Amino acid sequence: NLRDSGLSDKAGAAVAIALTRAGAAPVKILKLGHNRDLHLETTSALGRLLASNSKIQELDLFRCGLDVEACAALLEGLAAPALKKLDLRNNGLGTRGGAALVAAVQRGALPALEEL
Repeated sequence: NLRDSGLSDKAGAAVAIALTRAGAAPVKILKLGHNRDLHLETTSALGRLLASNSKIQELDLFRCGLDVEACAALLEGLAAPALKKLDLRNNGLGTRGGAALVAAVQRGALPALEEL
């Protein structure tokens, strides 16, 4: 649980990249909420993590200060077959991020999603 731990965008990306590497612990829940400095670098790395790690079931990005670009980077091209819960509350999802989320759901990229 890394909620409210003061992670920078670079540190958030480093966590996601480390979890992407072969031999990384099979994390099922990733809580990064309340880290207000996570942005595009982190969400791009998280998108790659979700695409490569089919075990992640919960991703908490509550109140991370994500802007439209960061949200879109996470959601555009997203493929997360095991993801059951995605928390993007209190971020700047905007029209582009919302459209990317709808597209991900429509193309079947989030088949296990139960809570949004």
